[in-house]
Amino acid sequence: MLIVAALAALTWTLEHGPWPRCRCLPTDPCWQEVDWPALNKSVQGRLSRSVDPIEVCRESLTSLGCSEALEGSDDEFWLTAQPNGFLHTGQFGLWNLTTALSRYTVEALTEADIAATVAFARRYNLRLAVKSTGHDWYGRSTAGGGLLLWTHRRKRITWHSSFVPVGGGGSTGVPAVTVESGVQFSDLYPQAQATPFPGDPHNRATIVMGGGCDSVGVAGCWLGGCYNVFTKKFGDAAVNLLEAKVVLANGTIVVASETSHPDLFWSLRGGGGGNTGVVTEFTARTHPAPRYMLDSRFTGRATDLSGYKTLFSKVLELLSATNRWPLDQQCTSAGPIWSTVNRSAGQYCRHYEGDQTQIAALYAPFDAWCELPSTQAAGITCGSTTGFLWNQTEYREKDKIWDNASFIPKQWIGNEPWISFHPDREISTALLGSLSKYIPLQGCNTVDGRSALVDGIVRMDAVLDAMSGTNGLKFIRGATGDKSQSGMPTEIVARFQRTALNPVLLDAAAFILIMVNIPSLPQLPPSARLLKALWPRLQQYAVVSQSDPLWAVCEKGATGSDASAVECMEGWNRRIPAFRAQIAQVRQILWDTFPNHLNGTSFSGSYLNEADYEDPEWQQSFWGSNYPRLLQLKKTLDPQGLFYGHHAVGSELWSPDGNCRLDL
Repeated sequence: MLIVAALAALTWTLEHGPWPRCRCLPTDPCWQEVDWPALNKSVQGRLSRSVDPIEVCRESLTSLGCSEALEGSDDEFWLTAQPNGFLHTGQFGLWNLTTALSRYTVEALTEADIAATVAFARRYNLRLAVKSTGHDWYGRSTAGGGLLLWTHRRKRITWHSSFVPVGGGGSTGVPAVTVESGVQFSDLYPQAQATPFPGDPHNRATIVMGGGCDSVGVAGCWLGGCYNVFTKKFGDAAVNLLEAKVVLANGTIVVASETSHPDLFWSLRGGGGGNTGVVTEFTARTHPAPRYMLDSRFTGRATDLSGYKTLFSKVLELLSATNRWPLDQQCTSAGPIWSTVNRSAGQYCRHYEGDQTQIAALYAPFDAWCELPSTQAAGITCGSTTGFLWNQTEYREKDKIWDNASFIPKQWIGNEPWISFHPDREISTALLGSLSKYIPLQGCNTVDGRSALVDGIVRMDAVLDAMSGTNGLKFIRGATGDKSQSGMPTEIVARFQRTALNPVLLDAAAFILIMVNIPSLPQLPPSARLLKALWPRLQQYAVVSQSDPLWAVCEKGATGSDASAVECMEGWNRRIPAFRAQIAQVRQILWDTFPNHLNGTSFSGSYLNEADYEDPEWQQSFWGSNYPRLLQLKKTLDPQGLFYGHHAVGSELWSPDGNCRLDL
């Protein structure tokens, strides 16, 4: 692999001389030399000028095409089916789609299409982006003024009862699935539920480790880690990856596994997209679906702040204890639930099968604490419950109508607790901010550690509660256990340690996420027609109360007054600096409470697909001690830096727009 990269670098130098410092963009003289007809011929005529699907509204806001586009802009599957459709339209003050759109798009149907496009972009020093579905929060799946490689139509799925990775020699085969790079979980999961797990005595269906949102693409998710409610039992998607077919930066195709191109394969298992190549297909280990799932909960409420902190500390103690429960009763996903303003705290726990009686007994010490006179004297009431969450009979007796088409009624989807519709708040919205950190198990293991975490969360909530006041915002805040990988079985830990994932994940008890999304289509100027389309969702997330002075203005604009529509949107935009200042406060508290390092050791981190756009320590947050090796492999396998993304491996070597090298 290193020889291949070295030869690629030598070939470029011999043909073109030293690599230029900046990409070739439409405003540069070199653009006139780019042989676009040759690329179009090599991809069988599937090269086209990139067009924003909302562009039709610039011509006429009253046309049928515009009405369809505005309606489609709130539909996850409509957007993902557009070559230049993106669920996230920007981040206020940092980037938006008005400047991020590529100049040309290749609709890749074959590996040859992908290889030809990559080789072409490299030859002409073009800015290249790769897109399957366009869920990325930070614009990494588009390239302003460059070339977009769109893999969404590649949908083939192949199931294996016994798969041996390339170079596997005499190793025993395992049940697996091979998917092409355009597959979405809405394509994959229904097939998995209809596929019996090979050799299972209980006649269970199959599950594949992946994300929980239906329209998300396998490629971007799996490369970054990708988690669901079974992560602690089977490991995340990157842990379960067995083999990948990859187009390298020089356009050659290789098949990587732990024994074939092992360095490349290691970088693909958690290294994220925009790194060392374009994956055309993945093969991953599969597992038996549960016959049933249990849900256990510990919930409580306090009468004052002091009692609330005591209760919350007990919840974190429980979170720590669940990692030591017997594996057959363990939470496959567990996370704290809290509301500082309501003085309530608790923990949810999902179980892959398990025994209700045994699980209830594991809560006994905490239920006993709730009954102590000292606990009750502190104004705390609490207790646990355990019950069924789901069983396979329930699924098999219901309508099995599930397709990635926007007309399918939502109530027909989601019978399984590991899949759901993509959140509405993430469809055609721009971020005001996204902040996330892992809750470390080591912080939950001691009285002082728990106290420090609770104090930080209470301070953070004070700012967030101010943001969500009467005239404020509604947004995501809370914690999930899906990304926790502490307490996994020894065999799964061993697999994890052979990936590029941040080692701190093995101590992660839960994952805190704060995400502020505002419905936004920045491609269009303010108008009554635009506001009419956005107003129902703005009422949910941005202008949430009729007592808000903007409410009446916005409602008037949404019913036909262009002047009021402009006043509404400009009025809301004037609030952005104050909100961003509050988000900066929350960021500082979050970092003070969950630093990447504490007392000289790794403490916390973040998930690269759901992180802070402005994370000042993103290399450490995403990959920890694995980053130096990832960066060296990036320089070796992609010396020209063809693959770029915001806060992707090696992006610190480039200007923020990804167009000019900083180290040349």
